[in-house]
Amino acid sequence: MEAIFDVKQELAAIKDELYEIRHDFHAHPELSGKETRTAETIRRELDKLGLKWRAVAGTGTLAELKGSLPGPKIILRADIDALPVTERSRYPFPSENNGVMHACGHDIHATALLGTAKILSMHKDIIRGTILFVFQQAEELGHGSQYFIKEGITNGVSRIYGFHVCPEAALGTVIMTKGIDAASCDHMLIRIKGKGAHISKPHLGNDASLAAADIALRLRDLTSGADPMDNLLIGIGRISSGHTWNVISDYAEIEGTVRTLSMEAREKLLSAAKNVISSIAQLHGVSAEADFELYNPCLINNEEAYKTMYSAALKTLGSGDNIIDKPVPMGFAGDDFSAFSERVPGCFIHVGTALADEADTAAPLHSADYYVHDEVIPIGCEILIRSVFETLCVL
Repeated sequence: MEAIFDVKQELAAIKDELYEIRHDFHAHPELSGKETRTAETIRRELDKLGLKWRAVAGTGTLAELKGSLPGPKIILRADIDALPVTERSRYPFPSENNGVMHACGHDIHATALLGTAKILSMHKDIIRGTILFVFQQAEELGHGSQYFIKEGITNGVSRIYGFHVCPEAALGTVIMTKGIDAASCDHMLIRIKGKGAHISKPHLGNDASLAAADIALRLRDLTSGADPMDNLLIGIGRISSGHTWNVISDYAEIEGTVRTLSMEAREKLLSAAKNVISSIAQLHGVSAEADFELYNPCLINNEEAYKTMYSAALKTLGSGDNIIDKPVPMGFAGDDFSAFSERVPGCFIHVGTALADEADTAAPLHSADYYVHDEVIPIGCEILIRSVFETLCVL
């Protein structure tokens, strides 16, 4: 469906305002669950638009726009939190919070959703249904979406749409996939209890450090020899053990992640991991408790929602050549948009940021150098707006 107003022209009229908001977000990044100032800014902008909103779990915000006619309900979602990264970028509006940076583009996402809300709020007369705007906290912790889900906001919702900035694609292009977009993500914590002794008398102790090292190696073996088509990953991020150099450790911890590209593969891998942990613990005469917490299921794009966003992206970018079909674009990265799209048919796309002559625009997400031009914002806005046209608007 074509818009009955000039989307690009209306976005051009507010782009400077949006860029200022983005600059403010970027200069004042806040860690997951601590996005107080960010939430205040979002709510102040929503008040200007006359949109009703309510707080969700403190720093999350849910706003609602009702169209002039009854119809379906959809969700547009953006994340708002930053990362514990010390910025090295060339922004003229760098982070003022030492050790915290919007290194994953959430300042872009939040601004684009505000811009989308601003444009759509001026055209309620052509909207048939209700739009919920989700400004979600704590995505980087992997479970901020649960705050909204627990309040039942997905009930009765027919679609959900979202996007993420993407340094792997050129500015002016998007990456889309019809199927699996990102892996499931489990947090893994293994607690190992041994028996301490002087290091000169190893026969009197049960070494938690040695057991932890053995468990970590055996867990990696589970995936290092796996069939690549199984798409399995176990990553160890932290091993902690011991108190001093000459005492056998009585306690150790292993912390990491289990990721797969299907929930069936996840169950098999978790079962194998638990067997390895148990058997190696017995071999070393220690006890081991393993907790696996599913942060995100696999992110799978719904076919009909994909068609809607594809049409929106095509009209925004002007050519199918600017829409890149790439299987599993996020690979083993996760995004808790998946917890929403597990319950509501949805689509998640990736909006390019890279310029050939500016290497930092193609730096990896979470990099201290990552740079995103403001011009990404109206692209994200327009795709979201046109996705709404395709879903809710009256001819």
